Amino acid sequence: MFNLAHVLYMVISGVLTAAGLVACAFFVKEEKAKVRVLKIFALLTVAIHYSDLWVSFFETGEADIADSHLLPIYPCNIIMWMLLITAFLKNRDTLPAKMLTDFVFWAGIVCGSIGIIFNENFGNNPTLAEWDILDGLLSHSTMLFGCIYLGVGKFMRIRVDNLPGIVCGLLFFVLDGAIINGLFSVFHLDPVNSMYLLHPPFATMPWLTTPVMGLAGVALAFGISALYEQISLPREQRWYVRLKEFIEQRKEQHQER
Repeated sequence: MFNLAHVLYMVISGVLTAAGLVACAFFVKEEKAKVRVLKIFALLTVAIHYSDLWVSFFETGEADIADSHLLPIYPCNIIMWMLLITAFLKNRDTLPAKMLTDFVFWAGIVCGSIGIIFNENFGNNPTLAEWDILDGLLSHSTMLFGCIYLGVGKFMRIRVDNLPGIVCGLLFFVLDGAIINGLFSVFHLDPVNSMYLLHPPFATMPWLTTPVMGLAGVALAFGISALYEQISLPREQRWYVRLKEFIEQRKEQHQER
């Protein structure tokens, strides 16, 4: 972890991601073209994730299927599929679609970044010469691009209103983890620690539990989105003004009754 190859990968991936996003922001203007970019990176993420099976099969005539190929065990597995669903949504104006898009944007940035910086497979085998290691980094890079592009392409807007989608998404993480861990227990398989519900991801940080990470993520999203509103929106559109107006309207309606 953090050897020369890893550092170079992070730098090159970061530069290419930033350059690609800037290029798309300047040159991809039509809605159909934006959707096409989103679909390409969503499909690339899934294809690269499973590509080690194809590479192994054509090299050796067989392929070992990992648990993460079959089940959404880790947060990035879920975000990968959620990004694909988001990319192919027909109606983006419904409340569930908006909440899903908000969650994929925020959680995808966090998961994609962590998956590149603290990639477990690379940590166990720190080389880029083997495809089953390199593809894990590449799939996180394409996923990170796609998730950030949800904001760059204006599929969502950074607002404090994003929080309900984030909270619902995190609750889905917990539900998924409980189901996966339960299945492994029922079938007497070695514990897989899905969604890190059984123990924290890093032994050196036992305090970094799933509830702590979830609450920290919500707080961070609130702080960033509140600051963004403060800087970019007129006062009447900021969350605290709209909340105050909503409370006053409710009071007036109650008094009329």
